[in-house]
Amino acid sequence: MAREENTPAVVAAVLDPVAVDQIVIVPLDLIDATDRLREVDEAYATVLAGAFAGRGGQRTPIEIVRRGDRFRLVFGAHRYRAAQIAQLPGIKAIITEADDAELRLREIDENLIRNELSALDRARFLAERKRLYEALNPETKHGANRFTRDANLATLSFGADIAEKTGLSERTVQRAVALAEALSPEVVKALQHTPLARNQAALEALSKHPAKRQEAAVAHLLAAENPAKSVNEAFDRIDGRAIRPADEKHLSKAIDLWGRMPAKDRRAFLGFLAEAELPKGCTVEVGQ
Repeated sequence: MAREENTPAVVAAVLDPVAVDQIVIVPLDLIDATDRLREVDEAYATVLAGAFAGRGGQRTPIEIVRRGDRFRLVFGAHRYRAAQIAQLPGIKAIITEADDAELRLREIDENLIRNELSALDRARFLAERKRLYEALNPETKHGANRFTRDANLATLSFGADIAEKTGLSERTVQRAVALAEALSPEVVKALQHTPLARNQAALEALSKHPAKRQEAAVAHLLAAENPAKSVNEAFDRIDGRAIRPADEKHLSKAIDLWGRMPAKDRRAFLGFLAEAELPKGCTVEVGQ
């Protein structure tokens, strides 16, 4: 991107209503990129910054909306951050028109169609989109209140709408929304950039417990020393249940299996041990 493009004349053109839906160069300091649902991945933004500074430059514009004499980012947060890292004075952008609810919906939909969303982010985005959908379509929410035989009517109605837009199944949408609504905000914040954010099963296991237990379990899972290896182990620690080492578990399973063996199988197994290479000092003799 050539720096000379970012002249006062360009700024004036940007502020002219005729610039709507056209690609223009907008000074970075005129764009508000705060209050985002998804945090920027600095490593990815740094890679993009290298591409922006190269010969290829910025290929895809961001989308923004006008707010007075300034602008608010709709989507393209990583591209915006990359331009900052590359110390570019301006960025290619398309100016669109949308109220705050529509702006948030566009941000959500843009992210939902991307495959790199974690299970946690997808749940958060879908829950927020459901909230906005019900605000814009209050009859679906009221319907759920009137027909108590189907308390999920609003979710199902929303699920059908978003399934059509994203290709996600209604069942996937319902599970994701339920997950986001059940997880403690503190847990969501703590897990945001961890491998657990992509582990749907672990997240659902956490969500079945009250907020305080969720938070205590996450503290065990993310402990700097001797972290819990699973959600179940974290709750075992919280509840004071003894956690048997792996070798003890193997012995317990072997003893249990022996107890369930018929006499013929026990004799055959002992015959196997009599011929096997045993630890020093151990012998097995099988009578006739």
